[in-house]
Amino acid sequence: TQDYARHLELSILFYEAQRSGKLPENNGIFWRHDSMVDAGKDNNVDLTGGYDAGDNVKFNFPQASALTILAYGAYKWKDGYKQAGQWEYMKDLLKWGMDYFLKCHTDKYVLYGQVGNGSLDHGAWVPPEDITYKYPSYKITASAPGSDLAAETSASMVAASMALREDDPTYADTLLKHGRELYDFAEKYRGTYDLSIDDAKGYYRSYSGFNDELVWGAAMLYAATGEEQYKAKVDKIWDTPYGDLDPDKFLGSTGPISWDDKKAAAYALMAITTGESKYVEESTRHSDLMVNYQTTPGGLWYDTNLSMWASNRYAANAAFTVAMLATTMDENDSKRKQYVKFIKKQIDYILGDNPAKVDYVVGADPSSPKAVHHRGASGSKGADKGPDENVFILYGALAGGPGQKDNYKDARNNYEMNEVALDYNAAFQGLLAFLITEGLNVPDPKQTWDGAWPPREPKPEVKWEWKLTADEDSYMAGEPQISTGDGLKCANWCFDLTFDSNVSVQNMWGGKTVEIKGSTYTVCSEYDNGYLDGKGTPQHWNFNFKKPNGGKGVDILPKTAIVYCNGKKNGRAYLVNTDGSGAQPYGWEAGACRPAFLCDGSQATAPVVTTTKKKITTTTTKKSDPTSSTSCFSVKKNLGYKCCQYCEISFTDGDGDWGVE
Repeated sequence: TQDYARHLELSILFYEAQRSGKLPENNGIFWRHDSMVDAGKDNNVDLTGGYDAGDNVKFNFPQASALTILAYGAYKWKDGYKQAGQWEYMKDLLKWGMDYFLKCHTDKYVLYGQVGNGSLDHGAWVPPEDITYKYPSYKITASAPGSDLAAETSASMVAASMALREDDPTYADTLLKHGRELYDFAEKYRGTYDLSIDDAKGYYRSYSGFNDELVWGAAMLYAATGEEQYKAKVDKIWDTPYGDLDPDKFLGSTGPISWDDKKAAAYALMAITTGESKYVEESTRHSDLMVNYQTTPGGLWYDTNLSMWASNRYAANAAFTVAMLATTMDENDSKRKQYVKFIKKQIDYILGDNPAKVDYVVGADPSSPKAVHHRGASGSKGADKGPDENVFILYGALAGGPGQKDNYKDARNNYEMNEVALDYNAAFQGLLAFLITEGLNVPDPKQTWDGAWPPREPKPEVKWEWKLTADEDSYMAGEPQISTGDGLKCANWCFDLTFDSNVSVQNMWGGKTVEIKGSTYTVCSEYDNGYLDGKGTPQHWNFNFKKPNGGKGVDILPKTAIVYCNGKKNGRAYLVNTDGSGAQPYGWEAGACRPAFLCDGSQATAPVVTTTKKKITTTTTKKSDPTSSTSCFSVKKNLGYKCCQYCEISFTDGDGDWGVE
């Protein structure tokens, strides 16, 4: 498929499913709820919000890296988002992340960089809503610095300020202010963050050091402000003659960008911002290397050292910086055409044009992965437990990807091929927007297959059946069976059952009695033992009860029960007739539709792309020098146009430089 707009919509949904904190009322992921609502309490700060990934730790270094790429892609290819009808959702995505980073920057030289302990978290397979273990917060300071973390967080804020400035200039100014301060922090107090936040070392260690983030952060500030001080900071590292084996060497990168390594992105950004030959040549060298790199037999960019873990991610990352440079080139340039062909090949492979015939975006196609490595979506208590397929569809998640021979195994415990993460989708999503701006989107017809987004609201097909057997004269053994139909899946279930006050319940097993109030029992299944598959497969529990004098067993049992799908705390409730005759919603209006569900029987349709490719005519995007509102030639000559502030020069005539801001 080349329906890039629909996949763009889905990718944004993936980030919505990763939100931490108190969720907004328009939350469209019905199985996600508030989580970690007291994050930062251990240090008396509010660190709620932001994003986690398949686990439940907020590692800010890779989170910031992902948001920088997302924000810059949104800034550069905003038209792609708008054409796909996704710009408002993309703004929400960025603001959710930036609001969290603003909370993390509690003082000029204090930045929180992690919430949660990796060791504790990786020892418990639970969704974020069910966390019972502690999630401490960690920070960098002047005495315990983290130049890489501070500079990357700065870059994310500055990139977001550029993306959001047109819609919210006040918020953009706030982000830029914090971005400046964080860059100053990164430069003034130097060190890698994993020496200050020791827990991060085992998960997201800064292998590349901090020089790449210092250049990347300065380049982003230069792109946003045009201030020469930031270009000078770039050049100070760029022009240093490091030895080939020096770990701080900045030029000559032979790999793609990653959450750790930003060199190639800085090459491209400086080429875009200045058009100067030394930057363009370095970015071109790297782009040519990426375009001509080795691939799998099916054509996916592949590095034998990197790509064994999330090959789709690295293929998209390699293509992202190529797309950045392509924006500076004339559309008739043969090299640009080669670049676009390479980018399209990588994305089309990911979307199903591959030997395995798999669309690696979850929920995009019947062939898409169904068991990605994700705690919340799994509906299980372990990567290798529960149903083989995840209970919930993690729409838009980019699965890790195939092996070197295009081989792929869709299994939850296959970490290399089936994990998902914030950084996996970042460059991939930007490239979708790029291809839309190129006029290459081809909408699919209506999505009629089961599981297409938006999902259809299941009917309340919850069934209860009694099985009773006589024990002794005054005792009965009961075995209620619960099942669901019409695709109504429940990772676990609970129910409230109120007995006649004369009935004495003796023993229960097969479920956990979580509460007894008078003669009302609340019983819940255990994860992995009570999965309701939506196909009518029954689950059951057992109990013994003593009949009151004269009772006939079935006549004295409750006629209804309240069944909660996906737990009592957050699950949807149904009033179920225990004679097997049906159920109806309980506590919510019959026929009421959850956000982002289809309730009228209609079919899902692809986003409508409204415009086509924009013509590219310039070969560089040199920025004009900043001018005051009274000093430029247009004002002095009364030409009727305002002065530009850091706008891109479109052409030059006898009066001076002209551009659009």
